[in-house]
Amino acid sequence: MDYQLELTNVAKHYKDFIAVDNVDLQIKKGEIISLLGSSGCGKTTTLRMIAGLIEPTKGTIRIQGENMNGVPPHKRDISMVFQNYALFPHLSVYENIVYGLKMRKIRDKKVLMERAREMMDIVQLSGVENRLPRELSGGQQQRVSLARAMIVEPKVMLFDEPLSNLDAKLRERTRVEIRNLLKRMNVTAIYVTHDQEEALTISDRIAVMNKGKIEQITVPTELYTKPATKFIAGFVGHANFFEGTVQHVDGDRILVKSKGRHLIQAVVPGAGRLSAGKEVTLAIRPENILAGASGQNMPNLVSGTVTARIYLGSTVRYLVDAGEGKEIEIDLQTKHLVDCGEGDTIHFSLDENNLILVNR
Repeated sequence: MDYQLELTNVAKHYKDFIAVDNVDLQIKKGEIISLLGSSGCGKTTTLRMIAGLIEPTKGTIRIQGENMNGVPPHKRDISMVFQNYALFPHLSVYENIVYGLKMRKIRDKKVLMERAREMMDIVQLSGVENRLPRELSGGQQQRVSLARAMIVEPKVMLFDEPLSNLDAKLRERTRVEIRNLLKRMNVTAIYVTHDQEEALTISDRIAVMNKGKIEQITVPTELYTKPATKFIAGFVGHANFFEGTVQHVDGDRILVKSKGRHLIQAVVPGAGRLSAGKEVTLAIRPENILAGASGQNMPNLVSGTVTARIYLGSTVRYLVDAGEGKEIEIDLQTKHLVDCGEGDTIHFSLDENNLILVNR
């Protein structure tokens, strides 16, 4: 298969520090890939190597099959949208948007005007073409930056945490607008963010980075429901972990004795490869715990003391001390709340079909 963008064994070393460690990534035409991870994981360094702002220590970067190693940024046919917008403060909206076209030696005023008008319609900026950046809202400035990047029809678009300066409500709306725009124009994009919700919303696939490596790359739903490692399960959304030893294996069903001495039944794909005595880690999302459960025959029954009750609008999160230093998070819809508060004992059951076996 021919890829629009391909990274092969790409690494970046700074003396003894490895910022990016042998990253392999293949991206198809029109695909949106997010690089997700905490600060210092290597995602921005990877983006800057694709842009040509940093030269990789080793490995190869190809755009449409062409080796980009040593090729300067302005010859890579890419566009970048920055966190701080990077607009020219003395130029109007129109002049900012057509700047890239002028750099590509397009001088025909009629062509510039037509291309700019088309792009301003797409990003909903019609009527503000003569304003200066300081006369616009943050959301409008971000759309100017987006229009300027896309008007040159690049082979690859790069986004470096472009929405972090916007308020929460505007971020929600803008990330949907960005995805719709990229899909409409069939643009290949790499989107760097530390915001998991943003990555889940905007991406076709998400590559989670940790310590310079890609730990998992998959579609958003798989990343949430089938995280490969304990790090990913804890980083993408909320998760509760139970570490223990396998007691019995029967097909995809396993019985695990946790370090807290709880016996936990779990139905997990691939469990047949495990054997008794194997140490494992099980994860479960807070919304997959049934609270208020009781009865000796109830599977995976656990109890604990409520330490906090946090109202989150449509849900309420209970923090529960389950003993031996383990705190459990339970999320309940407000219409399904149990009658208990801080200091009360709560019984809950772990859904055996929603327990996830993760690598440590």
